[in-house]
Amino acid sequence: MTTNAAAVAQAFAPARLTMARELSGLRKRELAVLIERTAAAVSQYELGQSRPSAEVLTRCARALEVPVGFFAAGRPQLRLDTTQAHFRSLRATTAVQRQQALAHVELLWEITDQLDQVIELPPVDLGLPLGIPHGDVVRTARTIRKAWDLPTGPVVHLVRNLEARGIVVAGMPAVDSVAIDAFSAALHGRPMIALSDKGNPMRRRFSVAHELGHLLLHPDPAPGSAQHERQANAFAAELLMPAAEIRPLLPTPVDIPALKQTADAYGVSVEALLYRGKDLAAYADSTVRRTMATLSALGWRTHEPVHADYAGEQPALLRRAVELAADHGLPLPLLAERLHIGLPRLRDLIGMPNPKPRLRLVH
Repeated sequence: MTTNAAAVAQAFAPARLTMARELSGLRKRELAVLIERTAAAVSQYELGQSRPSAEVLTRCARALEVPVGFFAAGRPQLRLDTTQAHFRSLRATTAVQRQQALAHVELLWEITDQLDQVIELPPVDLGLPLGIPHGDVVRTARTIRKAWDLPTGPVVHLVRNLEARGIVVAGMPAVDSVAIDAFSAALHGRPMIALSDKGNPMRRRFSVAHELGHLLLHPDPAPGSAQHERQANAFAAELLMPAAEIRPLLPTPVDIPALKQTADAYGVSVEALLYRGKDLAAYADSTVRRTMATLSALGWRTHEPVHADYAGEQPALLRRAVELAADHGLPLPLLAERLHIGLPRLRDLIGMPNPKPRLRLVH
């Protein structure tokens, strides 16, 4: 450990320390306490104004739960800031929470970069070009449905549709799911959508559609923009609940069991369907307010019931890519070694369960 840490100290990359700290959700002063240094010293390390000793790097590795080699230079690194991602609200999240989420995506980018060297990931092809604004929200959603050759009715497995078209969708282990629902970013031509485990599976489906709307409609992110959020919501609503299809299915007067049945069929929450009815002038504002109060009393706004055996749409692209790469000379332990992260963290990032041996006692 000492020899390795000494070598890393000579090849220390300040941005790697910043990334590891942000991944752990720590402020500089909090890391300083853990490594028995001052916050000013940590700032100097991260700015490249001074170089930590081998002993200090070993303490950092222990505190941040990464191998000491993580801090070495010599491999590609992407740095994101808040202005490059679609965050729904800046007021609802702290800077530390946003930095942790961004660092998570930075590490996902490194994984895909390594995989791209061994296998060919699906090309990005959504049916509309990225990088230019597609102004008409409803028309954009309808164009996507047509380009994907989607039949009338619910969108079957939205996440798989995106992954097949080159979009990386991944969970955010260890990120505060209460503060950050989902966000997206276009990274060197490979867009990513990061999802928390917040809410029920139907809410997460809408979040995926919402982030797709941002990627198509807003090539220049404006985090917290109310206009961008409204447009992304309108896109998601038309994609998942096309007006021509859903309007005749809305029960009038409002009937919650009937709403629930239609919502389940289209893979959305009752709340989303109710607001869709409002947007389509099927329900008055007063009706929506009363129904929302009822949903709140039922606890459905936060814990709407879903079928017990439905876990929701789970991303699979990264997991399958890792499995394919293992067959072509890049097994999971070697990938973890190249990234200088622990194998458990890598498994979490790609959505692969950590196998644990089960102890069996025979008597």
